[in-house]
Amino acid sequence: MENTDTLKNKRHHKELFSIIRRNDLPKWKANLIRVIAILASFLFAMILSSLIIKENIFSVIGTLFTGAFINPWKLLRDTAILLAFGIAILPPFKMKYWNMGANGQVLIGALMSVILMFYLGTWASQSGLNNFLLIALMFVVSVASSIIFAVIPAIFKVFFKTNETLFTLMTNYIAAGLVSYVNYSLAKGKQEAPGIINASSKAGWLPPVFNQYFLPILVVILITFFIWFYMSKTKHGYEVNVVGDSINTAKYVGMNTKWIIIRTLILSGAMCGIIGFLYTSAINYSVSPNTCGSLGFTGILVAWLSNFNPFVMALVSFFLAFLTNGTSKVSSVFRLGSNDLSNVLIGIIFFSILLSEFFIRYHFKINLDFFRKNNKKEEEK
Repeated sequence: MENTDTLKNKRHHKELFSIIRRNDLPKWKANLIRVIAILASFLFAMILSSLIIKENIFSVIGTLFTGAFINPWKLLRDTAILLAFGIAILPPFKMKYWNMGANGQVLIGALMSVILMFYLGTWASQSGLNNFLLIALMFVVSVASSIIFAVIPAIFKVFFKTNETLFTLMTNYIAAGLVSYVNYSLAKGKQEAPGIINASSKAGWLPPVFNQYFLPILVVILITFFIWFYMSKTKHGYEVNVVGDSINTAKYVGMNTKWIIIRTLILSGAMCGIIGFLYTSAINYSVSPNTCGSLGFTGILVAWLSNFNPFVMALVSFFLAFLTNGTSKVSSVFRLGSNDLSNVLIGIIFFSILLSEFFIRYHFKINLDFFRKNNKKEEEK
């Protein structure tokens, strides 16, 4: 009976290409590849946009940077919100629980805040204490409702073996439908949404510190440090990593894997609830089905590209926010009529980054014996 190595060699001799995982690539070389990929794809995207727009490439790049940094606080806000989505899905994804419902979990938390702002706004405007109590109640209810939306699929996953990807995706549609219905009800059917809630009294609004974006940015920074500490320095984080590496191993060493999954989704849902609370109390002061856009899915890309490192995620989020704001300005200045070009450019850059990650982790091997063997067969014929 042939041993395993012999069988592997025979299999490789039959294949023209082999994809082999790298284990010896130095960290500095991997980072250098990433930087080169980003710079090269950015330059290619700028050349492509200049050819499409028929403008000087330096003019396009200048407009891009101007659009990105014309409002630094908005750039930091967009970075913080995208980072928050990535941080929220980090623990379950690290556990290989594919939570695709971040959008819905944020929406449901924001919706509950809006309802409280709408019905308790008059009461809250009577005194500063009442307003503080309303803000505290909004925070608690937003977090609790998002946790419920996150935990229900987790319960079905651990007890009934349902597919969490499909389940959490469906909760996005449920949340969007609830937002549309509630907005229609609050507006009494006269318009699509009631608009900004408590615009005159500002009841339920977080007080501005420097400006309206400082507190949300600060909250996201604190959450980022908390998740880094939780995942790398605590027993709970260690258990999440073990379950992600091998759930059978976790069961073998006596871990309660069902509780670990549910507990982790409680944490993820809580962070989504905080994002929803920030949307309604400090950013939009309203909610609609399009409040989150596609940030829940973009956050997944940010987490994967960063290899689930919260601090690298901050850099990737900043880069993406920079591209989004900058290319939007390019579309506006050169009268392109839509953001399609910006989406194409961002797609090119991120595809290049993903490709570089593939070559960092794997390499192709061409099997020259494949040709020798085929030539030998032809000669024998």
